[in-house]
Amino acid sequence: MRMSAILDRLEEWRDYQSGEWVARCPAHDDGKPSLWINLKTSGMVGLACRAGCAFEDIVAGMGLLPRHLFNVDAEGLVAVAEARPEPVSPFLTAGLRVWLDSLPAGEDAGPAVAYAQKRFGISPAEQGRLGLRWWPGPQPCPEWVPASFVRYPRLVVPMHDWAGVARGAQGRDLSGRCPGRWISLANPEGFEWQRYGVFPGTDPAAPWVITEGMSDPLAIVADGYNAVGVRGAALLNNDPSTLDALAAGLAGRDVRVCGDNDRSGREFTRTILAALHEREVRARRLTLPAGFKDYAVWRETR
Repeated sequence: MRMSAILDRLEEWRDYQSGEWVARCPAHDDGKPSLWINLKTSGMVGLACRAGCAFEDIVAGMGLLPRHLFNVDAEGLVAVAEARPEPVSPFLTAGLRVWLDSLPAGEDAGPAVAYAQKRFGISPAEQGRLGLRWWPGPQPCPEWVPASFVRYPRLVVPMHDWAGVARGAQGRDLSGRCPGRWISLANPEGFEWQRYGVFPGTDPAAPWVITEGMSDPLAIVADGYNAVGVRGAALLNNDPSTLDALAAGLAGRDVRVCGDNDRSGREFTRTILAALHEREVRARRLTLPAGFKDYAVWRETR
């Protein structure tokens, strides 16, 4: 079976990065794309729903049988390696730092600064402290910046580790024309950018809130708290190294977990809480009021 034929059975599918896609899950009433799809070099297609839907239900919802997800024709698409990729190397980390430093910031990043202040309530000074940048649009860039990122102007959000080193980044579309509002960097062959970003506020003793994506952490910092944003939440169950890193960084802190206000967000919250408790980190659920899809939207309406 061809990969294009599989993707065409899904609603609102779009590229995420090389060999990976996201789409609306056919096994539940999916308000936004929460199904992650990847194509392995062996020709096998992997499926993971952020809301926790069973593999069999997802395949049935696509009108397929499990055998249809083996020996898939890649049709020239880039597939992901079978082996677990390594964390980005020091060379790639240095390259990311050079690229981020080359992007406009502060007064030279007017559109991005204005957007972040209006959308998330985060001041220009706080934006500078967190290293936010502006991508003006098409121009030469490293090969690990995907074409879908390059085409449109973006607010660029570095994803730092607990030591303050940027080991990934995401870009938020500012044009309103990109099908994917947030786009991640493409994983270099054999390596993977970090799946979470640490966003310390000005008071290290304030609560730490774990959320999905990169929007909510900015709004949380604007409210005076500390935040951790996680991308690729559907894959966390198969990524103990990320869960271990989160637990190590949050040990002894006042921790809350605040997933989006939908089925997939509630599953995200359950997954993170269970993982932290298993690693002996005390954490509590932060529940949003009904009618607000995420923390950033709730903050914007207060």
